[in-house]
Amino acid sequence: MLQPVAADDRTVATLVTRALAVLDHDPNGARLCLDRLASLVADRRNEPAAIATPSQPRGGLASWQLRRVTEHIEASIAGPIRVETLAALAGLSSGRFTDAFKASTGVTPHAYIIERRVRLAQRLILETDEPLCQIACSCGFSDQAHLTRLFGRAVGQTPMRWRKAARR
Repeated sequence: MLQPVAADDRTVATLVTRALAVLDHDPNGARLCLDRLASLVADRRNEPAAIATPSQPRGGLASWQLRRVTEHIEASIAGPIRVETLAALAGLSSGRFTDAFKASTGVTPHAYIIERRVRLAQRLILETDEPLCQIACSCGFSDQAHLTRLFGRAVGQTPMRWRKAARR
């Protein structure tokens, strides 16, 4: 789980940048970044955060459950993430958790994790000169071929072609 951090300008800028980067394809991820930002700003001002959250989807996870699970996914993205572990964090059985997660996010936990890994790979591809095989391992893919296959499905290009096009 994420530890509280001071609301310095760099942290604020990072959270805003992340929220903007994922807004179109991952509204829940953007909402989590903005919730975290509101919490940091509220801590700085010593007042409660005032972000309106939409009502919980019928049969979905409570906001605290979704936040706890997605924070765990982000913190553990480079390693294996088991549905049983996520379900335990939410206090639900694996089957009930999977249904509730899909009701809340629109995708299964597995699809969400793959999407987060691909987005992390995109960020690392843009921000570093690391070889793709190293980026694949940093993002929780088994190897470069695994990254290439899932990246291609999600983005429509191989990681190398995407890197070259993004750097033009």
